[in-house]
Amino acid sequence: MLILDFISEITDLTKTLKALPWKTLVLALAMLAAGIVVIKILMRFLDRGLRKTKLDGSLHSFLKTVLRVVLYFALLLSVISYLGIDITSLVALLSVVTLAISLAVQNVLSNVAGGVMLMGAKPFKKGDYVRIEEEEGTIDEIGIIYTRYHTMDNRSVLVPNAKMTTATVENYTDLGKRRLELVVGASYTSDPNRVMEALKKALLRCDPLEGMEQIVEFQDFGDSAISYHVCLWIPSSRYIDTRYKLRRCVWEEFRAAGVEMTYPHLNVHLDT
Repeated sequence: MLILDFISEITDLTKTLKALPWKTLVLALAMLAAGIVVIKILMRFLDRGLRKTKLDGSLHSFLKTVLRVVLYFALLLSVISYLGIDITSLVALLSVVTLAISLAVQNVLSNVAGGVMLMGAKPFKKGDYVRIEEEEGTIDEIGIIYTRYHTMDNRSVLVPNAKMTTATVENYTDLGKRRLELVVGASYTSDPNRVMEALKKALLRCDPLEGMEQIVEFQDFGDSAISYHVCLWIPSSRYIDTRYKLRRCVWEEFRAAGVEMTYPHLNVHLDT
């Protein structure tokens, strides 16, 4: 029914245009051409203004597209109104059509709204290492509809922006540094001073950030070993590599210092 009404309106509009004087049509075309020039100038100013902001490039394109559509639509209505054509019914019909389309693609529109929110709020940016719900990965692209990231095992993941705006996101890159923690067990027979000295040497081999607190201390007395707590601050970009390097360095320094690393065991004493 809507399609038939729309065709009917277009047909009536065509008949009205044919009945207008040619001078009126020429002035309307001149008005249309002038409006197009003005819109292009406005879009250039908008583009320059957006470049000076910190908004994401994808958001620039989206805002320019929306504004361009609105301006051209307003220009078209102005020209039609100048020609003396009643546009009330046409606008009402277009409103109904727009509403019907919006309802049909509401999920897409919610993702678009989510994309605009992400680009404006900037909880993360391209290249950031994040944890989204139960999975971690590096952000590749923040699009209008989807956000794409890749995991450590090189899987590409697409997440709808509507979900991204409600998900719990941990950004490991944003603050520039992270604290790496490690708990190490050593035998009760090992000298604590020697253990802690070996741990400090292992820590220094991992290039911790200067001026940040470093911790090497007792943590707990276990059943089979004494546990020691090691903490150091490092750049976020080196977290994963340093996490493995620290374990290797601890093992090497323990061996060099003669520190025994124990495993869970049970001593049984029999009285005879």
